[in-house]
Amino acid sequence: MAVLSRSSETAEQTVPDASVVITTRNRCDEVLVAVESCFAQDCKVEVLVYDDCSDDGTAVAVKSAFPETRVVTFPGRVGYIVNRNRGFRDARAPVVFSLDDDAYFSEPDIVSRTLDMFDRDPSVAAVAIPYIEPLKRLSLSSLRYSRKSLDPGADIRSYIGCAHAIRIDAALAAGGYRDFFVHQHEERDLCLRLRDAGGRVVYGDSAPIVHMVSPKRSSARVMLYGGRNQILCETLNVPFPDLLVRLVRVPIGMISYRFQWSTLPIKLQSLGAGLMETVRRWHERKPVRRATFRAYRALPGHGPEPWEGEVPPPCGEAPAATGREETA
Repeated sequence: MAVLSRSSETAEQTVPDASVVITTRNRCDEVLVAVESCFAQDCKVEVLVYDDCSDDGTAVAVKSAFPETRVVTFPGRVGYIVNRNRGFRDARAPVVFSLDDDAYFSEPDIVSRTLDMFDRDPSVAAVAIPYIEPLKRLSLSSLRYSRKSLDPGADIRSYIGCAHAIRIDAALAAGGYRDFFVHQHEERDLCLRLRDAGGRVVYGDSAPIVHMVSPKRSSARVMLYGGRNQILCETLNVPFPDLLVRLVRVPIGMISYRFQWSTLPIKLQSLGAGLMETVRRWHERKPVRRATFRAYRALPGHGPEPWEGEVPPPCGEAPAATGREETA
């Protein structure tokens, strides 16, 4: 795995309180809402938007509406995991907030309240921010975890990509995301390594991020990489003898979960892809300590808060709430 390091080219610039990293592709209208909510936060944030070769004018639209945004484009697609890793290197703040392009901050103090959690406890490596999915378009995380009552600061297994913050130094020390995961389970993989290094992943105490779950998502792609990467995450991280048990239980659970004959072929394909990638990546296996894995398994997951009623608007939706001059 490549060793990540911080970029030093912006060392003389003013350090913001937080960096918000958004990766996007062909969701121009949605990402504009996400960026607007970032600049409406009550602390000093920098916003980095990584446009993964969109063909809908996303980069131009974001830069036009929010010229203070750092927009990064690529000549070809690289994937959101590669972009998140680049965010660790490019960010100027010590903490990175990751926001999906189909999500937004609902209140102006979400970033500042989350930063307070890092300030109060140096052992916190990452914070799983509360979030909701009010349109009932459920993401994989909604299906995987039933909502449990969680207290602010409670330890949890891992965070979900649409709503979390992480110390950059902790992420870099752990090696960042494994970019060959491509899509799904990369957060779980990194959180296992963070925990094994002594870092905590805790539940936040702020208002929720609103995850709209874009209808442009490919459910087939999510299912394919979800199964593949669950197998891969187990084989790279789980110690013996626990791994032997997991390699039996995980495939059975994947096939039986929400079973439908129509999805069986792609589930089998995902299992086969996971086993093939495991063979290729076996030399990269670095299992966590058995105590780490056992503790991880006993913790609750990061799922959406229950929500009824109207969808909360993005903070900063009204011009007066942004604290910035409107851009033509």
